[in-house]
Amino acid sequence: MKRPSFVQRRSVRIRNGRFEISVEDSGSTGTPCVLLHGRGECSGVWRSLTESACADHRFVSIDLRGHGDSSWDPDRAYDARTLAGDVLEVLLALNIRKPVLIGHSLGGSVALHLTGMLEQFTSGLVLVDFGPDSDGPGSQKVLAEIRDTPARFGSITEYAQWLQARRPLANERALQHLAAHALRRTNTGAFEPKLDRAVAEYSPEDAAHGAEHVWTMLRSVRCPSLVVRGIGSALLTPQVAWRMAHQALPKGQLATISGAGHSVMTDNPEAFNQTIQTFLASLSPAASRGASCFR
Repeated sequence: MKRPSFVQRRSVRIRNGRFEISVEDSGSTGTPCVLLHGRGECSGVWRSLTESACADHRFVSIDLRGHGDSSWDPDRAYDARTLAGDVLEVLLALNIRKPVLIGHSLGGSVALHLTGMLEQFTSGLVLVDFGPDSDGPGSQKVLAEIRDTPARFGSITEYAQWLQARRPLANERALQHLAAHALRRTNTGAFEPKLDRAVAEYSPEDAAHGAEHVWTMLRSVRCPSLVVRGIGSALLTPQVAWRMAHQALPKGQLATISGAGHSVMTDNPEAFNQTIQTFLASLSPAASRGASCFR
């Protein structure tokens, strides 16, 4: 069954009104799936997934603090645990219960922290190219891309082409979705990134915790979990991904996506989308008896 085309974007005030967090809601009444993007990106990175899925799930794509249409923080508090607290307030405000949390890179760290906050009130966890021991050359490349992003672009297509030059594996349409939400038009008619570049001042993991703490958090997860790795990822090694899925996570699975690097959902959206749908179907006996909902 094809998803309804209706999409609603709203802002949710959190932290006693100090911040506004932008949320894109599919409008479906199915199982809530909360989508958390990586550092320097925005909710637009998930559009290929949300447009292709069936109507059995409600997708809630969140712009993390400092990204997309959400508020910037003058104190530059962009660590994973703080961002997880933001998302928790959003879920409470929207009355979202027992969500499936799907996070990429920084969003994976946020999802893992949030799973600990929600404890048994999480239906599933998907960690996309995130794990312990990932603070290496690959992560430094991600931070460098944020710092090196030009302040102005002539068009959305120009930005998508700039991204394509740095992400040669990426799907062109998926990058157009990302670029369309990542930019705002200025008074001069040019486009500027919505991103607070201060997010690049933080390491990919929560600065307050090391890799061993991440392993501890993984071992405490009680819901069904999926680790997704791009086969060419320079951040998450095959060994660490296998250990996460088969030794640390009590109910873990591992999926390796071919033709993809770190940006799995934009590099090979078709295979990524199918992988997510298969995992979501496994959480529901009724859904697992049906056919695949991705086209």
